[in-house]
Amino acid sequence: MSVIQYIRDFHMRNPIISLIAFILLINTCLCSTASGQKEFGFKMPDNTKKISIPFEQHNNLIIIPITINRFLTLKFILDTGVENAILTEKLYADILDVNYVREITLDGPGLADSVEAYIANEVTFGLPGGIIGTNMNMLVLKEDYLKLSESIGDDVHGIIGYDIFSRFVVDVDYDDNIITLIDPKKFKKSNRSTEIPIEIRGSKPFINATIKQGDKKATLDIMVDTGASHAALIDYNYLDGMDLPEKTITTRLGRGIAGEIPGYVGRMDSVSIDCFKFNQMLVSAPFDGAYNKVIKRGARVGTFGGELLNRFNVTFDYPSGKMYLRKGGNFKEAFEYDMSGMSLNAVGENLDTIKVVSVDKDSPAFKADIRKGDVIHVINGKNLRYHSLSVIHELLQSRDGKKIKCTIYRDGEKMKKKFRLKRAI
Repeated sequence: MSVIQYIRDFHMRNPIISLIAFILLINTCLCSTASGQKEFGFKMPDNTKKISIPFEQHNNLIIIPITINRFLTLKFILDTGVENAILTEKLYADILDVNYVREITLDGPGLADSVEAYIANEVTFGLPGGIIGTNMNMLVLKEDYLKLSESIGDDVHGIIGYDIFSRFVVDVDYDDNIITLIDPKKFKKSNRSTEIPIEIRGSKPFINATIKQGDKKATLDIMVDTGASHAALIDYNYLDGMDLPEKTITTRLGRGIAGEIPGYVGRMDSVSIDCFKFNQMLVSAPFDGAYNKVIKRGARVGTFGGELLNRFNVTFDYPSGKMYLRKGGNFKEAFEYDMSGMSLNAVGENLDTIKVVSVDKDSPAFKADIRKGDVIHVINGKNLRYHSLSVIHELLQSRDGKKIKCTIYRDGEKMKKKFRLKRAI
């Protein structure tokens, strides 16, 4: 029996680029339960070379439909940082009457010691176009610790990754919101793409990149993470002699399965991946502590996430150990950080209500007397009945000096608040 250690960080950018993060440390065995000649894993229909699937993009994350046991279709995040599929709400597993083989403990950063989950086996997954995955494993959380739907503002109940990336060449067209799954034997790279070597370690893809801060430069071995909203997260304790950016703000980077994760956000002077160079890219850096230790064990120095990746169209070719990059439509767009100081979630039965999760001290929202727990009914004429949470986030990082008008409810009292966005970094 081999022990698989699954360490993950999930970073969801809120308006304050607050990262909703989770780190799972699974000390268990998620071995295939297939026996004899029983097939397992994803497979395309016969005589099919490739299948294209539209996806939704929320806060730089790729959301795709997954059908479980040929019955129930749910939305999953497509995540290069995940080995085994995760279902975040046990209710759906109970409806599907999945077969549990073991209960396990998940440890994470924060105040709580652990959370509980189950391993289900012999699960069947389906993707659009007739792709079927049989006799597969799935991790089911005992409670919805992650609250993905509230963070994203849409019904999202799972995460899937290596099961797909290991079977197909996966082309992600961020411009048109389409992923194309290709038979590796039939794949031909585009002449317009730049080839980047990747190394798959523990199911996760790593590349080399160069960062520059002041007069210091470092070449990093960094994980590529489609399940992270941020541009970059770096553990500066790993970088000998390189300091944090000169100007940073202290904020809530996210919430782990067991507590809040504080840290800094600043800008790196430059980041280079092969021939591609980005100046003044946003970087998140957690405080010292347990979170940093998990990052080192799982992703070493850190990760590149969707805020960077969606400036390209990306092709992942795990079987050949390569990644291909093509400049996307927003390649030259500046990296912007939230300018309001508010972290927001979507709540309510239909996820149509905006709730203030936290407010940074001395931020524009703080000075306007917006508080944690306030409910925002409308913001600059927008609400969640007609707009996504991503649109609200984009509004709050749109332009320095932009006027923001909110109608909020606090303890049943209706209030109107005004402030102007202010670029903090």
